[in-house]
Amino acid sequence: MGNGAQAVGNVCMWAAVLLRLPHILESRRQRELWLAGFAAAAATTLDLDGVRDVVDRTFGGLHSVDLVRNVCGLVSSFALLEVVHSLTADARRRARLRWLRGTACCVVAGVVVLDMMHRPHGGQLILEDSSPTPSTAYWLLIIATHMTANVLCVMVCLSRGRQCTNGFLKTALFLLGSGAAMAGLYWLGALSQLLGHAWSVPVQPFALALHGLLVAAALSVPSIHTARRALTDLRDWWLIWPLWRDLVEVCPQVLLSPRRSRLQEILCPQGPGRLLLYRKLMEIRDAILLLDKYVTPELHASAQAFADRSGRRTRGSAAVSSSAKDHSAAVLAVVLKGARAACLAAACPRRSTIPIARIGADTLPDETAFLVEVSRIYRTAPTPVHPHTPVTEETAQ
Repeated sequence: MGNGAQAVGNVCMWAAVLLRLPHILESRRQRELWLAGFAAAAATTLDLDGVRDVVDRTFGGLHSVDLVRNVCGLVSSFALLEVVHSLTADARRRARLRWLRGTACCVVAGVVVLDMMHRPHGGQLILEDSSPTPSTAYWLLIIATHMTANVLCVMVCLSRGRQCTNGFLKTALFLLGSGAAMAGLYWLGALSQLLGHAWSVPVQPFALALHGLLVAAALSVPSIHTARRALTDLRDWWLIWPLWRDLVEVCPQVLLSPRRSRLQEILCPQGPGRLLLYRKLMEIRDAILLLDKYVTPELHASAQAFADRSGRRTRGSAAVSSSAKDHSAAVLAVVLKGARAACLAAACPRRSTIPIARIGADTLPDETAFLVEVSRIYRTAPTPVHPHTPVTEETAQ
């Protein structure tokens, strides 16, 4: 079970590493975290019994595999230390970074030298009933490096996580710190084995499995955030489409690109989702400005009355008071419906009219939410009789 759990954690870590590969050039911190995850994934892969058996049967070099595994583990630890270093604010950061990288080179070189100084041997193991291979100093250097990196990572992640206000960053720090704690538990078990205690042998594979899962989750947080934002943009784009369609039908001059069907936009988008949504918002705003000349005091009064009635119904049925933005959204929905009807009926626009209902937002996310609410009300709101519409004899009767 331990080997199976370790394999699952390893697969998840590789998936997260490959998922973040296209984004590692965005920032130095992203590159350092990705390198830590990549090196850790390589080290845990070479620690799997199945991989070791295949390499032994194919190449017959368990000694080289184990040395590469431990070097990859050290690279992962020092990359993690660089991540921890980048999370701290200090005037001496550059000097400490040079010292850290110099120490990393010395430790890796020291591990290789200690391995070469030992008599010829096969796999590198900490055995319960005999001395470790290659030497106790070799394993102490590796364990001390890993324990130092993991303890510092846990401390900094907890400290920065408590101060962070960004939910996704706080989650990533918590996951990274938890993964470092699991790796620390693994190396604590290795230290106990080195001291002659075997309590950690059944625990270590599960610690590595949890380490892989948590580090994979930490690496995936930016991708999850991006996917969530893309789905939110797609949902908002879908919800405002009916309002956009009706407005550009009477104001085609606001279109920034040729009009396409909803299915064409989804199957063959002409740009990222956020850009498509922003374009729809701009075209709706431009259409609102063009329809402003069809707004009359009577139409505005009718929209106000509808918004007041809707607010009273909401309070009575759901015991929820209608906010000012909900009221503004209801007014704007009815005003747009009446102005559009007047435009379609070829009514004479008024040059001197009251301003159309204001957009109830100051930021792009708030404006998007506001227009989504306008679109929802627009679909079911009644079409008021516009005073500009010519009155025929049938209408008068």
